[in-house]
Amino acid sequence: MIRNADVSRLKVFFHDACFDGTTSAALFSAFYRDTVGQDTTIEAVGMVHKDGDPFDGIPLDADDHACVDFRFCADPKMRWWFDHHPTAFQPPTLRAVYERDHVETWIFDPRAPSCAGLIARSLEAKWGWQAPPRLRDAVVWADKIDAAQFKSAEDAIALVEPAQRLAAWLAHGRSGLDTARYIEWLSRSSLDEVAERHELRPALQEIADERAGELEAVTKLGVWHGDVVMFDRIDDVGARSPGFLAYQLFPTSLYTVSATRTPTSIKISVGVNPWGGKQRRHDLGEMCARYGGGGHAVVGGVTLRADELARARETMRAMIAELES
Repeated sequence: MIRNADVSRLKVFFHDACFDGTTSAALFSAFYRDTVGQDTTIEAVGMVHKDGDPFDGIPLDADDHACVDFRFCADPKMRWWFDHHPTAFQPPTLRAVYERDHVETWIFDPRAPSCAGLIARSLEAKWGWQAPPRLRDAVVWADKIDAAQFKSAEDAIALVEPAQRLAAWLAHGRSGLDTARYIEWLSRSSLDEVAERHELRPALQEIADERAGELEAVTKLGVWHGDVVMFDRIDDVGARSPGFLAYQLFPTSLYTVSATRTPTSIKISVGVNPWGGKQRRHDLGEMCARYGGGGHAVVGGVTLRADELARARETMRAMIAELES
């Protein structure tokens, strides 16, 4: 194993508000405690895609650093890196840094359904560490959720399983509970146990209670542009992205473009309908990367500052015009 008595503090950077990102961080945290030291203090730091270097101004001041399910960081202090996004290297010249300076603790595979699954397989193959039983279900669900491996949109939006309730909570806002606490819980417990925590129970119930209202709101908001459906929720601060709900309510769509706003940011999300039966014409991750974001061929996003309203709406218009072509 890789025990190191000199490491007392680890920072894990992860894709925030994402089931795969948080599962990846929890999985790596469990691995690190088992292989480096049970007493290691682990700090989880949520990251969002934005223009330029998302790590600019963020201190790498721990004894060790890891980044999971997020862009490549060329700083040599970032000793561990795992990602599966084709847009991981921004600017693209960072791919040359990755190839030139590659170390065994940098692992990239854009074919992987989820980063959590990539991490689990890599840690076992390279370091002989197997994910504990409590985390294996979370890894399976990360593959399923991140790659939209559901039979239908109705199946995708169900809130029966703890994983889906937790994924909805992560994507829809966390009611004052930060994801670092959630990652700590998940690194030591099963999905079922985390979903039953008293700190989370009210928020998860709120998600379920609001589902009917969300269905109505999303139905009214949808605006067709060819085979693209747009959802502009920028003026409703705190409103949620429709996610898979859009494909249940607009089953003949090919693409969806949605925009939501929090007090600090605007998020534009773009997706391909997995159940619409139509062939996509665009690589959405590549398209979003040109606007400062990133993602996969079938789903992507761009995060802007909350005061960039004009830019956000112009970006949406440009994306829709491109998708219609």
